[in-house]
Amino acid sequence: MTQNNGPFVYHEFNLPTAKYELFFDIEDDPTQGFVYLHGFYEQTPRGNRFVHFIAKDNNQQSEKTAFQKALDYLFSFPPEEMSLYYYSGHEKTMYKKLQQMYPEVVSEKEIEELFSSKNSVDLYSDIIYKSVDWPLSSYSLKDVASYLGFRWRDESPLGAESILWYHDYLDSKDEKILQRIINYNEDDCKATMIIKRALEKLRCCIAVSSKFFPS
Repeated sequence: MTQNNGPFVYHEFNLPTAKYELFFDIEDDPTQGFVYLHGFYEQTPRGNRFVHFIAKDNNQQSEKTAFQKALDYLFSFPPEEMSLYYYSGHEKTMYKKLQQMYPEVVSEKEIEELFSSKNSVDLYSDIIYKSVDWPLSSYSLKDVASYLGFRWRDESPLGAESILWYHDYLDSKDEKILQRIINYNEDDCKATMIIKRALEKLRCCIAVSSKFFPS
């Protein structure tokens, strides 16, 4: 890394090629186990756009409705033509928990098939953690995307801040606060896309050294 001034790839990895690419990120309050936003930045033959589904009230019905709409959106794409990218196992874990809470919305088998598909990729756990070393002290979404030159629009782009904003919105119903949360989530989805693009470029110039990384 010192010699190359950049990341070092020591294992080959694959990225699916699909007609529809979705970059996925959720916002949730772990103190309540409550998922309040599902965001997707999509790249399709029709162009790029951000799609989101939000729970505007802090109750199970609102959470369930947002979850249902997010799944309807995901399942509207042909599975063999859609790739789903996310960063770390959090989204998968929370979707499994939501399925247990709302089994009438989706079956356990459907959730398992969604995330076990070869077209579903956890960029951190499946690729970066196993195959790439970066000249960074942290491999968080924020750190890796920032290293690649991506910048969030908000001056305080942290997940903990998003939770505070959501509770402020619940108290005030101020749509400007809601839009701040949506913009933050959209930027998280775009950051995931930026990392995926960087990995595509790295895959083209893999440097494998059996001396330093024996099989």
